Amino acid sequence: MRLIRLPERYVEELIAGRIGVRGPQVESSALTLGSFDGLHRGHRALLDRVQNSVEDRGLAAGVVFTFLQHPWQLLRPDAEPFLLTTWREKLSEFQETGLPVIVAADFCPALAQLSYEDFVRIFLVGYLGMKHLVAGYDLHLGADRGGTADTLAVLGQELGFDLEVVDPVRVGGQIVSSSLIRDAVAAGRMESACEMLGHPFELWGEVRPGDRRGREIGYPTANVQPLEPLKLLPAPGVYAVRVQVPGDAVDSGSNGPWESVTETLPEVDLRGELLSAAPAKWAVFGGMLNFGSVPTFHADGLSEPRLEANIFGYEGNLRGRNVKVEFLSRLRPERRFDGAAELVEQLQLDEAQARA
Repeated sequence: MRLIRLPERYVEELIAGRIGVRGPQVESSALTLGSFDGLHRGHRALLDRVQNSVEDRGLAAGVVFTFLQHPWQLLRPDAEPFLLTTWREKLSEFQETGLPVIVAADFCPALAQLSYEDFVRIFLVGYLGMKHLVAGYDLHLGADRGGTADTLAVLGQELGFDLEVVDPVRVGGQIVSSSLIRDAVAAGRMESACEMLGHPFELWGEVRPGDRRGREIGYPTANVQPLEPLKLLPAPGVYAVRVQVPGDAVDSGSNGPWESVTETLPEVDLRGELLSAAPAKWAVFGGMLNFGSVPTFHADGLSEPRLEANIFGYEGNLRGRNVKVEFLSRLRPERRFDGAAELVEQLQLDEAQARA
């Protein structure tokens, strides 16, 4: 996979015409574009059509034009955490698609203010050699959202590209969209989110020190701090989860794991600094996770809700390491118990349900 980065300064110079034709070029391409938050089944349909179009039309490459930052980060700076897929996660998933060229532009004011005609002419046709544009049913490009299927078909005749509009993908009669998946995750409907995404909703985090109360009652937990502050979190409650941990952090006394997987993402800390190259093998365990304010041990609740994962059969030290949590099902809401004994009784029920 070839990654072409278009930082803000380069975007501005391209728009102003100050750098001519210098920079990476694609001889001829089938191309699709968008923020691709979630890389859900609807997005996968677009990527599949790009791949097929390259082969059918004898083009040089399939190209995805996307953004390093989600456009909302510029247009809605006060937005609550909303990301289904962080850039690191998205880049890893793009690599799995097999498309050879990914263009990652900074979504900056100069780009946000550009008309659809100039955007297509400068970036897609002039810079990336677009001959075939694959677009979703709800296509709108440009500062005034004037780039629709009708207007782009006309522009294509002028600039030498054709347009293919892909029908929406439906699940349960509803059109799959990032906003619909966000609604499902925020409500704790993880099975619905999984069906639309094509895989479980996942979160990468760094294991941070906790208060060790879980260990005292026989249910040790990993306190998971999301690596991306804008990552969407599910509704508070108790979840059945899968937890992927670095293979070199699994002690021999562990009961498991269920499977080993290869992971291409490097480990980073909460500041994005590299901890280590990704271990060759990661181990996947089952588990259960509580997301909430821990009211049984904190009468007024924690000021910041906490993700605490009990990893079935795991033995080892995860402090400071990265884990991936896949949310499978919400078992129940979080609640306050009258002491540790009552909590343990419920945790035993939760564990049985999560294992099932």
